[in-house]
Amino acid sequence: MSEAFDAFMELYSGLPREGPGSVNSLLNVLEIADPPPLGRVLDAACGSGADSETLLRALPGLEIVGIDKQEAFISAAKARGLKADFRVGDMLWPEGGFDLIWCAGAVYFFGLETVLEAWRGHLFPHGKVAFSEVVWRGQPSAEARDFWAEAYPAMDTESGLHTRIEAAGFKVISAEPLGQAGWNGYYDGLRKNITRLKGKSAVMDRVIAETQAEIAIYEVHFGEYDYVVYLAEPA
Repeated sequence: MSEAFDAFMELYSGLPREGPGSVNSLLNVLEIADPPPLGRVLDAACGSGADSETLLRALPGLEIVGIDKQEAFISAAKARGLKADFRVGDMLWPEGGFDLIWCAGAVYFFGLETVLEAWRGHLFPHGKVAFSEVVWRGQPSAEARDFWAEAYPAMDTESGLHTRIEAAGFKVISAEPLGQAGWNGYYDGLRKNITRLKGKSAVMDRVIAETQAEIAIYEVHFGEYDYVVYLAEPA
């Protein structure tokens, strides 16, 4: 692993979650998706297991499989002591089928179409997929567009992503913006880690500078973009 990657992982360690999100947005998905009380759920790119914990609090009988490619996150998830199967692995190719596949903010690693095609074969009859994806929600400023053109070149509009989901053979059941609260909680945790780690090394300071640039864009331009939480099923 590179020094930059190690610094990134340290900066993101100990956070309540590893990206924007909220308990309420996940509970809303769970209510609409209505998986069986003893159903099987995949938490894809589960990070340190925050969403798995939310799922199990809502429906303690669920069988949760959490997959993430980072061993450090899986170790942190296991430390929660949940009744869940946390594994290091590829979120696209889990073992078996699921009533619900949930993914917080990680679809962009592979691309929407690739993810939906892979997951379709892992859904039980009447199974659903849910995921959060950052999208343009208004006319972006030049500053916001320039930042995200580098950070996420494939970032789409809200309507554009909806159309792509349907073109991939899925029906959109719901699409709800995350809202500022879901970002603020995430960035508040990062700010604390930045204060604690700033000055530790030149590499860490470069990683911190990139994160501070992202937060600065958010503080001025939120509303031009947001995460939208999608729930969909095969058409």
